[in-house]
Amino acid sequence: MRWFVALQDAIASLAEFPKRCPLAPEDALFPFEVRHLLYGHTPHVYRILFTIEDDTVLVLHIRHGRRQPLKH
Repeated sequence: MRWFVALQDAIASLAEFPKRCPLAPEDALFPFEVRHLLYGHTPHVYRILFTIEDDTVLVLHIRHGRRQPLKH
């Protein structure tokens, strides 16, 4: 439960300054900007993929960091 609450906190932190996160490797596959926030500690790192629309952050997907990036 503690892990899940911390994940929610990490996602909520995107409300403050989402552009602090780098573009995701998958960014080129989409007609909109896709960024990612890394959450967790090695080897249990997760990537929170999101986009920004106006003042809204939309979480698109949460993937384990060891999974291959999305492909076309």
